[in-house]
Amino acid sequence: MKSYYLSHYFDPKNAAPFLLLSFLGLVIVLAIVLITAKIQVHQKLNAADYSPRTIRQIHSRHRKREYNLVERFFEMVFCSTSILMFLSLYYIIDEKIPEVSVYWQKYQDFILLIFLACSVILNGWLDRALVPLRCITADQKASIRLVSSFYIVLILLYIKFIYLDDNYDALILYFITLAVGRFIYFDFTWHDFCSTVHGVLTNLPLLALMGCYSAFVCWYGFHTDFLLTSNGVILSTLLAHLFMDASIFVLDRTRLLQLFL
Repeated sequence: MKSYYLSHYFDPKNAAPFLLLSFLGLVIVLAIVLITAKIQVHQKLNAADYSPRTIRQIHSRHRKREYNLVERFFEMVFCSTSILMFLSLYYIIDEKIPEVSVYWQKYQDFILLIFLACSVILNGWLDRALVPLRCITADQKASIRLVSSFYIVLILLYIKFIYLDDNYDALILYFITLAVGRFIYFDFTWHDFCSTVHGVLTNLPLLALMGCYSAFVCWYGFHTDFLLTSNGVILSTLLAHLFMDASIFVLDRTRLLQLFL
């Protein structure tokens, strides 16, 4: 059975069309982001009579904002992949390795905490080594990672209600608790709360695009039987995100994005 999954997912005839579809989906998402940003700057320029120097400054700030928007979206994809990577490992241990069930039942909460800590390390490698992100701040990364927690909850809710799988109820509650903890904690202030809310609201449009992008990629994968439910929906969702990461990597290495920024 394991060899079947390996041969299925690593068969170029299966993987190549899916990678191409993931890449085209990424291009469409980034086109929406950049076109929206350009429309906004044109509206600003048409709203008043600016001097040539001011216009150059506006275009310069706009160019930096475009880079920032694109990298924030990349960070959201990387963060979601990192979390799904260890949630999938959590699923594999829980469902596929009954030999460790005695230890698993006793230490699974602690193991999940370790997995989430490892996901942060993996996320750092993705946005520094795989595709270096230089135009977003640490605060923006923190906001994006919080929004990614909501995204993971949406994925788990989708699996729960569409596939009628109640095995993720504890994980859903866990991530909701983590998200709420970012808003309200022991020594939080009103300024901290407002700052967190502002960060979430700022990234909600990107979350919507991320949801549409991953939904389209996953739908195509399941529709064409490239992604299989037999190995676990959460694991197949991770595979879809890995192809999304690969698309970002290809886009970065080919420098195609520079043609539009």
